[in-house]
Amino acid sequence: MKAKVRAAQFLSKATFGPTQESIDSLARRIGEVGYKRATSQWIDQQFDLQPTSHEAVARDIIHVDGREPNTQNIGVSLYRYQAWWHIALTSEDQLRQRVAWALSQIFVIGDSGTGFNNDDKRSIGGGRATITDWLGMSDYYDMLAEGIDGTYRELLEDVTYHPCMGDWLSSRGNRKANISAGRFPDENYAREIMQLFSVGLYHLHQDGRLMTDESGNLIPTYDNEQIKELGRLFTGFKYKHYSRNDFYVPRNFGEPMEIHVAEHDNNLNYSEDPNAPASKTVFGTVLPPLPSAVTQADVKAEIGAGLDAIANHPNVAPFICRLLIQRMVKSNPSRAYLRRVTRIFNDNGRGVRGDIKAVVKAILTDPELYRGQRVVRRRNPTRVDVIVRGTEYSRLREPILRSTSLIRAMRPTTNYAAGYMMLSNSVGGEFGQMPFRSPSVFNFYLPDYQPPGDLIGYTPSRRNPYDSLVAPEFQILNGVTANKMLNRFRVWTYRRYVEYGMRKGTCRITFHLEPELELARDLDNLDEILQRFDLWLCNGSMSEATKTSIKNAIASEPSASHVERLEVILNAVVLSPDCAVEQ
Repeated sequence: MKAKVRAAQFLSKATFGPTQESIDSLARRIGEVGYKRATSQWIDQQFDLQPTSHEAVARDIIHVDGREPNTQNIGVSLYRYQAWWHIALTSEDQLRQRVAWALSQIFVIGDSGTGFNNDDKRSIGGGRATITDWLGMSDYYDMLAEGIDGTYRELLEDVTYHPCMGDWLSSRGNRKANISAGRFPDENYAREIMQLFSVGLYHLHQDGRLMTDESGNLIPTYDNEQIKELGRLFTGFKYKHYSRNDFYVPRNFGEPMEIHVAEHDNNLNYSEDPNAPASKTVFGTVLPPLPSAVTQADVKAEIGAGLDAIANHPNVAPFICRLLIQRMVKSNPSRAYLRRVTRIFNDNGRGVRGDIKAVVKAILTDPELYRGQRVVRRRNPTRVDVIVRGTEYSRLREPILRSTSLIRAMRPTTNYAAGYMMLSNSVGGEFGQMPFRSPSVFNFYLPDYQPPGDLIGYTPSRRNPYDSLVAPEFQILNGVTANKMLNRFRVWTYRRYVEYGMRKGTCRITFHLEPELELARDLDNLDEILQRFDLWLCNGSMSEATKTSIKNAIASEPSASHVERLEVILNAVVLSPDCAVEQ
């Protein structure tokens, strides 16, 4: 049982939710070779799988429905969300997709971007046509999933050149300065690539602690002059086109942006200061001067040198590693945890910086992942107790992960054609969260969010790099979302199926709990049922007090049918704090 608890706890961080089959398989391997080796092998096997393409799945669902990606006036862009749900619930490459979900909450774009939901495509010369506009966000997500095979620096460049990011943060169409006209480059992407995608606001030690100057003040990582320099660097981006050379070419969300040399800042006449240097500086690195006759290759080389300077900043490792740990493991990684992971980010052991796979493996195989739970064997009666350490070792589960974990654990099947298993994007209004629908570049919640009020009776330990605790997911937990989410889970558990209208027809995802229904006929089997649901949905962390409360509630209704008993137990487990808070 101890190996199963360890397996469930690991899989809850590395997938969209463990299943009985995946728990049994990993637990068996843990018993054979030990925890560290078994989980490391599992990670390698997962990363060897081919990425599941969101764009390809969306296109196939459309094909199954007898439509086309540019079918007009049917809300075709909603297939984007259907594809996401199907992949999260069923794909074999669970780890890659889970990491992509984490990356999508760091390199954020949202579907409120201009044209992101259009059902049009267009010619771009040379006999070529664009993808339909709404597929651009799926293409962006696939880029994140595929980028896991490379380095942070490579992914940062892919993000910088993607046209959806270009439109989202207005680097596409960003023009060089025209002093006489009072026009200066847009600084939106310049600001956010530093604040959100790389270094953050303040200098950090490698263990995540904030640096201070001699007066005890935090040290900013950049100033307004640095924003201006990067604003100049990220000029000249335009959509890819195969026959037109002008700056304003038709929208193309399916290919990396290219450079319009005439609108890239060439280090001349960009400032009202006549002595302004003919160069750009990024974090103290002076970029190579541009030649008098600038080519697109020259501009790309300059942008690449600027991205090098950003990616090599010492803040990148602790800043990005902390965000990944928050999205995959816990809200408050310790100084030691961060130090161990940032060491791998800085050098994967083979001289490579920012190896994303190596960083993910370091996060998921670190001892701190399972230190939130202590598994103890007991006698009289013989059992395994899981003692949780709480607070600094835990986090509130994201609503999306609570829903995927529930569905995946229930041995689900679907009635939709070709086996597609999908939810509606309408759940975003109930959860306060929906893939592709971040309300701003700051994601659904801030990494440093703290619920209002004092934390009574608890003082953060010295392990914590900030001397305070954060709880990002609580930012979207309020009276409205809590009520709607719990009501939705109640409907799912009492029906034992999930059903939503799709672009064509409905999709019903049925829970198959026949073995547990049979057990529920006898009150003596309540412990066995609870043990199963606890393992699948709470990683074995459910307290004895919660279990006792559930059993007492069932015992108080002796006339209830076995079906009613099981539905009440499942609902009680799903709504319990033990399930909501992941250890």
